[in-house]
Amino acid sequence: MPRIAQTLAGAALLASVGAVAQAQDQSAERGIQLALEGRCTEAMPLLKQAVNSVSDPDLKRKVGKGGVRCSMLMNLESDAGDFLNYLEREFPRDPDILLLAVHVHTDLARLNSEALMRLAPESTEVIQLNAENFEKRGDLKNAIAEYRILLQRAPGMPGIHYRVGGLLLALPASAANATEARKEFEAELKIFPQNAGAEFSLGELARQQDKLAEAIEHYTRATQFAPDFAEAYYGLGRCLLDSGKSSASLSPLQTSARLQPENPNVHFALATAYQRLGRKQEAAQEFALQKSTAAKINENQKALRKNVSGAPAAGAAPKN
Repeated sequence: MPRIAQTLAGAALLASVGAVAQAQDQSAERGIQLALEGRCTEAMPLLKQAVNSVSDPDLKRKVGKGGVRCSMLMNLESDAGDFLNYLEREFPRDPDILLLAVHVHTDLARLNSEALMRLAPESTEVIQLNAENFEKRGDLKNAIAEYRILLQRAPGMPGIHYRVGGLLLALPASAANATEARKEFEAELKIFPQNAGAEFSLGELARQQDKLAEAIEHYTRATQFAPDFAEAYYGLGRCLLDSGKSSASLSPLQTSARLQPENPNVHFALATAYQRLGRKQEAAQEFALQKSTAAKINENQKALRKNVSGAPAAGAAPKN
């Protein structure tokens, strides 16, 4: 084919592709407008098609948000999830999308709660839902009472003793609450022996009573049951360090630091272990990380207080 013919063919192909893209964008914009007008039955086919065709970031955002809006209005829970997943994939860690996700999941939780209470009012699931609602409202004593009613109906249900134990520890600290919590965690392990959270909690209770050998056993089992349980590795490493086993503490503390690199407490413990072993350079690096991560947390807390209260963060210079 002569070069001029090739050039003309290429130009025609580009023009064709451009025309298709323009038509797809126009279809997407039509779907977005219909969604804004509440004409969701007409909008949804266009929005679903647009998910796989549009490339402009602003258009992608509008398509996804329009799809979520219409899905929720039409009680199409699966479609709402699909559009939200699309937005989270295209705009990871985007504050606008994260807030939208909070609203969607809240609304879906409400709808499913209402359906559950309507369809199975006498079920154990409703008892659990009531307990969780008490828990969310901070009414911990009623939540505990409701969970114990649930255990009377379903004594072998995994996870419930563990939740009761956690709530007991969330009450004002007392020896009685700690003792009761320990019993709940032990009861949980009889039902579900691989519950890493229960093992971890027993480790915490043992550590607080300076029973380091017992704590080490519980933390070790927690890491075995949940290999990515960062806090369990930290608890294990800290107890080994406090037991004078600096060398043995390195591995769990290093693992914890890898799993939660923004935790200053882990860096401090790891720096202490290095220091006791005479590894001065590595200790200095970890102390520096402890300082920087603590400063970052402090800055984030100041910013959060400012956003919540509308007041300037402490120590912030006034704007002119």
